[in-house]
Amino acid sequence: MPGLAWAVIAGVSFGLSQLFNRGLNREIDALRATTAMVTSLLGFLVVALFVTGDLSALPDIPAVAVLWFVAAGLMHFLAGWTMFALSQQRIGPSRTAAILSANPVLAAIIAWFVLSESLRAITWVGVLAVTTGVAVITTARLTTGRWTNPSLALVATLCFSISPVFVRWGLDEFDYALLGLAVGMAFTVPAMHVVSRLYTGGWVIVPHGVRRWLLGGGMSALALTAQWTAFSLIPIGVAVSLQQLSTPVVLFLGPIVLSAPSERATPRLVAGTAMVVAGSILVALFGRPL
Repeated sequence: MPGLAWAVIAGVSFGLSQLFNRGLNREIDALRATTAMVTSLLGFLVVALFVTGDLSALPDIPAVAVLWFVAAGLMHFLAGWTMFALSQQRIGPSRTAAILSANPVLAAIIAWFVLSESLRAITWVGVLAVTTGVAVITTARLTTGRWTNPSLALVATLCFSISPVFVRWGLDEFDYALLGLAVGMAFTVPAMHVVSRLYTGGWVIVPHGVRRWLLGGGMSALALTAQWTAFSLIPIGVAVSLQQLSTPVVLFLGPIVLSAPSERATPRLVAGTAMVVAGSILVALFGRPL
């Protein structure tokens, strides 16, 4: 199915874009790194619109579609990514990622409640396997410490689970995922710069020596376009579950892309990766709508 293929492309692309974002995050704080990356993302989207010719459809976009696209961008990026970045600072990247592993389950539940999207029982097994696998992988990196106030990560997970509903409503009105994404980001990016300015006390400035990481904005643009396209074709719970393939991509390509020592392939990491892959296969095989 085309929707499944788009979801897999989104997962792999998200994994690669996360590596670029981590590279930038090593040089500046998480909030400014995220804001810089989404700014780069918007630039790549504008270029893509000119290349594809989708920009010509802009005059035909309904006002209600603009509303939903902007709502999706603000919910996912301004609210979700900001809470995600602040949570990384508060409780660390691994604990934050472990909490976000609940995203597929929560997104499927919200889609069932709001959009009446029902999944087969066997599909739920796959969704839960993916969620558990991501949690196993991310918690494998934890050292001693406390789960101090995980509320920001929980809010980020909720935002990431709600935004697909807004995307679906927008695409029901206007079937141009790339243009809809660009419209949403055109409103979201300036808002993120303002939030970053208020929180950090300065505007986002990326040092010249690390600007190469902003090329990840192109990968993010591909990932989000593929994700939004998948949302329009298959159940949200299925698309979000397949998107978790980004985790093994980060796990195995991170040491290469970031020039960091390779993590030892512990049984826990192998088991977590196997659960993500096996769960994704189940979701792909049985994720068709009822």
